[in-house]
Amino acid sequence: MARKKKKKKMSSRDIRNFTNKKINKVRMLLDSGKELESIVYLFHILAWLIEEKYEIKKTPSDTIKEFFTSLVMKQTIPADNVHPFVSLFEELLYSHHELPGNTLAKFQEKWATLYKDVIGDTPPSI
Repeated sequence: MARKKKKKKMSSRDIRNFTNKKINKVRMLLDSGKELESIVYLFHILAWLIEEKYEIKKTPSDTIKEFFTSLVMKQTIPADNVHPFVSLFEELLYSHHELPGNTLAKFQEKWATLYKDVIGDTPPSI
């Protein structure tokens, strides 16, 4: 019977390099005027980093709220930072009204706070 290979944890430098590459894609999306797409991409970067660090996988049936709630219950990430992030993300995805002009900046701020909670380091600037 074959053994499963244990997945090697990423070093801080690997995480930083990964994040920088992904942030470059976010910048390209923003430069082409695709704010919502850049926000969704930022969410996916954070979800991937969470999965890597805490070995928690988001199942296809999990909602965004369920995934982050399970993270709060299982790990040491403060709910005070998670819930505003998730609420704003859900509003951006599912609302059908015009959002204020500062929405992207607000989301980036909440994303940076959560990134710091998860990784323990300041995120690259967007």
